[in-house]
Amino acid sequence: MVELEEIALGGLFYRNGKVMQVREEHFAALTTLLPELQAIPIDPQRLWKLGFSRYVNTGVSYKDWQGVRLYLKPATLNRWMVQFEGVPKAGFLLYIHQVQRLWYDLFQEHLYQPPKAKAEKRHVEPGAGYTRKLVKDHAISHYKKYEITVTQPADQPYYFTWDCRLLFRTGQYTVWRVDEKNPLFALGGRNWGLTLLFGTAGEEERIQAGKWLKAYMQEK
Repeated sequence: MVELEEIALGGLFYRNGKVMQVREEHFAALTTLLPELQAIPIDPQRLWKLGFSRYVNTGVSYKDWQGVRLYLKPATLNRWMVQFEGVPKAGFLLYIHQVQRLWYDLFQEHLYQPPKAKAEKRHVEPGAGYTRKLVKDHAISHYKKYEITVTQPADQPYYFTWDCRLLFRTGQYTVWRVDEKNPLFALGGRNWGLTLLFGTAGEEERIQAGKWLKAYMQEK
């Protein structure tokens, strides 16, 4: 099962054995959806679908953003080491949604998987004046699927998604969109308000949620 705070728009997960990309309509049913979701382990083909290129001789995948190159290098225990130029060991990742989250946190850009990719084009990405192919690495030709067991932490009253778009209330399940309408406070040079998307909540509950959000952001 995936943790609530790991869910974000566009995130890729397994749902009943099939890949699912989180869409806005999924947020209204997260309480029933969460037990069906599993994290997707990183592999070269999934990275390629998110726009990464790959050095065939080393197995390192990479992607550029305005002159900055992010490297993901296969490591032990099914982990992938995060690297930058001059930073050989910035951390480790295990799952595709963590790659998406890291990219957004660094560059404020979402990594989406193109919808309904045709089977005959899945392994070839044409470009302007060149072609790029995903070459099978015979050294790691088989990928194993691992069963993940997650120990649930105690619920906190609210969860704020990493892309700063949604605020969830636990207990009496409620979802607000974070925007600038009907602002509750100002911070960081902008107004912050909450618009109810799902559940039942009055103005007093919206104000309480806004107080929690303000304190949370000030801590960060």
